[in-house]
Amino acid sequence: MVRIALVDDDIEFHALFSKYIRNFFHKNNILHELRLYNCPETLRYDLKEGRQSDLYFLDIEMPEMNGFELAKFMRKEAPSSMLVFLTSHLEYAVEGYEVQAFGYIPKNLLSEKIEGTLERFLTEMRKKTRKAYVIEGGSRFERVEYEDIVYMYKDKKNTVFVLMDRQISFRKPLREVFDEVDSDCFMYIERGYVVNIEHIIRLVDKDLELRDGSTLHIGRTFVKKVKKTILHFWKERI
Repeated sequence: MVRIALVDDDIEFHALFSKYIRNFFHKNNILHELRLYNCPETLRYDLKEGRQSDLYFLDIEMPEMNGFELAKFMRKEAPSSMLVFLTSHLEYAVEGYEVQAFGYIPKNLLSEKIEGTLERFLTEMRKKTRKAYVIEGGSRFERVEYEDIVYMYKDKKNTVFVLMDRQISFRKPLREVFDEVDSDCFMYIERGYVVNIEHIIRLVDKDLELRDGSTLHIGRTFVKKVKKTILHFWKERI
């Protein structure tokens, strides 16, 4: 899940910016969350409450607090977040070195520059945050990134990872594997099946449609919890 935020007092610009963000992430088949702020103070409140985004686009010229002033505050509250400044005057750019700006985009060139900026951001983010499960057994070691695991299932005493292009089977009980992975990313849908929530694209009755084209049935005792988890995930992040 990629979290993006825009801080700009121009409400009309919000709609244009949202369109470019939505198109980019849908085209790349990446789940994202976009937060829009028209007031720096609202963002300051969210940061103090622990609500952070991975990438912030900040308008430099705002009446209450300019983008550089806001960025200095953000560096204390969200030091790992990346900052991109939006401006009509590139002579401000030199000031961004103080707050480790990731980039600058002239507003009149947004359509030309936004995609390249987002691609650079994703490259950097993946280097820093890609979670993975390491399969160990005898002389075998294999690193499998969470985002590549569509679902996993129990096969006797083995666990099988189902990826977009292949399957990996290794000798370890599914319950042990589930305890070792990040529970925010995976959930049981029945006793022998665990799904990566990021890969769920549709829920119909008691069936889950996944990104690789497969359909899995939700066990009777898991239906209520699974539906609640999915709805919460989608409402909070999409």
